[in-house]
Amino acid sequence: MKFIHAADLHLDSPFLGLTGLPNSLLADVRQSTFTAATKIFDQALAQQVDFVLLAGDLFDRAEQSVAAQAYLFQQFDRLNQAQIPVIVSFGNHDYLADQHQTVAYPANVTVLGSTVTTKTLTLRDGETVAISGFSYPQRWVTSDPLPDFPAHAATDWHIGMLHGAVATGSADHYAPFTVADLLGKRYDYWALGHIHHRQLLNQEPPILYAGNTQGRAINETGEKGAYLVTSDHGQLHPQFFETAAVDWATATLDASGVTDLTALGTQLTTWLTAHPAPRPTLTALTVTHLALTASDLASLRQGDWLQLYLRTHARQLKAAQRYLVALTPAVASQPLAAPQLDQQYWDQGAQTVFTSENLQATFGKLAQEPVLADWFGQKTVSTTLQQQAEQILAELMGEEDHDAS
Repeated sequence: MKFIHAADLHLDSPFLGLTGLPNSLLADVRQSTFTAATKIFDQALAQQVDFVLLAGDLFDRAEQSVAAQAYLFQQFDRLNQAQIPVIVSFGNHDYLADQHQTVAYPANVTVLGSTVTTKTLTLRDGETVAISGFSYPQRWVTSDPLPDFPAHAATDWHIGMLHGAVATGSADHYAPFTVADLLGKRYDYWALGHIHHRQLLNQEPPILYAGNTQGRAINETGEKGAYLVTSDHGQLHPQFFETAAVDWATATLDASGVTDLTALGTQLTTWLTAHPAPRPTLTALTVTHLALTASDLASLRQGDWLQLYLRTHARQLKAAQRYLVALTPAVASQPLAAPQLDQQYWDQGAQTVFTSENLQATFGKLAQEPVLADWFGQKTVSTTLQQQAEQILAELMGEEDHDAS
């Protein structure tokens, strides 16, 4: 048996906020989710797989464009001509309740419904495989879906498809599950979606996130792609293959000795020459050990200097295949000192304010936007917000001390 496990294609991602990129590159970036997805279907045909699993969030938004729908139909039809079945589940970005699909998919496509169902396939070699899963009926699925999954069927193989996240015990919005419960089903493979970084949760049987096929923002760095899964002596072996057309990366530039923006530009150009990328890479650069004047630092923080650099060094950027989307001066973190505010009261207040419940309530209706909800659900967000609040407070108190003097 041979199949492909992919997830989180996010067709039609808008890639907002990218400024200063060459027009041709910007066009490639906005087309990149389609370019990456095409590599999945090309691989399916080249490998003559038995079927393809797409585990949620094929589209970036519930309101699917005509271009995205037509593209997916065309790709499914390519597989249909080769008699390759496709099993689709929709996730929290393209949930069923807001589907506006105006085209019927080819006969080889099975779209899983809002309740757990099982599709059974008989493969070319006579083996049988059961595939169980469901599509999100609405944006959030807060209950554990595992009780609705059947036990291992009387087939040669049984595969589970699940677009969800490991349960944390609070504010679980995405089909929460435990690895123990997945193992309890005795399936031969779990094809997971929703987490955009590929992760292996269990070796045997394989329980893994394929990750998304194309990074969409600076927090989606690393290799992006899908898995080609093959059987051998009663076990399934996933092999990752890359699909991304454009990479995202973070890097650090040591600017020791740099005291003005001209010198910074020279050092940055030297860094680009020494760090070429294998494909177009959108890079956020943190610059350390700067010794700039206040006005130069302000220009750097506001982005004015970076925009000028991008326009005047287009040739060097293209040669290195690196395109700077952010240039951030690193500021040494300082402990919060509160000469006019009792430190004890700040600490007590922080413990009260920065609770998950209070942050959730403050976030309010913003959680209705899927992209913001996904960001807010990340484990590091609470810590980051508190650190930023402490930094702002420290700066404000520093200004007070300066005014008082």
